[in-house]
Amino acid sequence: MPKKSKQKPNGYLIVASQFYEYYEAAHMLIDSLLDYYPEANIALFAHDEWTKDDPRCDDLYHVQNAPNHVRAKLAMLTETPFEKTVYIDADTFVYHEDVCKMFDFESDLVFTNIRPYAGKIAKFIGGEMTLHGGVFGYKNTPRVMEFMEDWWQYYNRQRNSLWWPKGIMPRDKLVAWDQFTLWWLTNNEYKDLDISIYEDDARWNFVYIYKEDECEKPIVIWHYTLALKDPPDERSINKKSRNTR
Repeated sequence: MPKKSKQKPNGYLIVASQFYEYYEAAHMLIDSLLDYYPEANIALFAHDEWTKDDPRCDDLYHVQNAPNHVRAKLAMLTETPFEKTVYIDADTFVYHEDVCKMFDFESDLVFTNIRPYAGKIAKFIGGEMTLHGGVFGYKNTPRVMEFMEDWWQYYNRQRNSLWWPKGIMPRDKLVAWDQFTLWWLTNNEYKDLDISIYEDDARWNFVYIYKEDECEKPIVIWHYTLALKDPPDERSINKKSRNTR
C-alpha cells in the first residue's frame, strides 16, 4: 500500500457490505474512476474475507473492514483518511474526467438533490427529503465528524424503534431510509452546518431513471440499481435474501 504523507490528501470513499455483488460493483467503480482520474486516492471499506487476498486492493490508498450492516456506509464515514472526502455508492460508474473536480467545494458538505419522481418517497407529513445520500462530499472537521457519527447512531436507533421524531408520518415508509435521518439531523441538531449543492447537480449522481434533460453538461457519475442473486452468492456475508432484510 502506498506510503501516506502527514498531510491528509483528498480522496474517494467506497463501501461494500453484506452482498458480494456490491464488492464486485465497487471494483468496477474503482476501475472506471481510475480510467478518468489515474491519480485518485481511494479508500475501500469492505469485509476482510473479500479484500484480504484480492490483489485489486493492493494499490488502493486505504483498505479497511466494514460491518455486516444494510447501511455500513454510515459507520465508515468517520473513518475517512482524507481531508476532503467524496463518498460514492458502489452501484455507480464514472463516465467523465470532471470527477476530479468533485473536491472543489468550500462548504462543510455538498450533495445532489433528490428528484421526487425517481424515488419511492420524498415528501411526507412533516417535511421533505431533498438531499441524496448516494454521492456527496464532506470536510474532515470535528463538527462534520460529529454529524457523521450521529447519522450512524440515529439511523440505528431509527431502525430499531428506539427513536422517531414526533408528528412524522408515515413511519413504515420512512424508517428504512438513511436519507430521512439525514433530513432530520440537518434540519434540527445540525442545522448550523454549511451544506451546498453541486452545480448542475444531476451530472454528479445521475440515477438511471432520471430524465435526460436533468443536467446540462455530460454525466460524470451514472447511478444504477444492482441486481442481486437469490439465493445470495455463496461469497456474500449476508446469506438472507435481499427481499427479507
